[in-house]
Amino acid sequence: MMMKYSTYRSIYDTNKDIQTYVWRDRMRDTISQPLLLKLLLVMLLLIIGCTGAVSAFSGKSDQSIMMKNIIIQPGDTLWKIAVSEKPDYLDTRVYIKEMKEINGLSQSGIRAGEVLSLPQY
Repeated sequence: MMMKYSTYRSIYDTNKDIQTYVWRDRMRDTISQPLLLKLLLVMLLLIIGCTGAVSAFSGKSDQSIMMKNIIIQPGDTLWKIAVSEKPDYLDTRVYIKEMKEINGLSQSGIRAGEVLSLPQY
């Protein structure tokens, strides 16, 4: 009877290297280099696009907004002030929301003599 393994090392020797090359050759036959480059390009564009989409919907930007301070007069309301001070393209409700956030107002009530900061776009 002949011994199957002659040394300690031969017990643990496997054909891993050969298996790796076979796998790599199969992949090379399946996916051509131009196709692989196209796939990588598409993945890169998706990553860049998703990053841009996420930052577009992430909320406020770090841009500083110019402010204008006004003193509230008797009879003024947030609506009246917003209609007279907001840009034409901006919805009045959106401008009022910005005014409330900037001035730390939880309600729409304001008093004559208070100073109100208004965003300037």
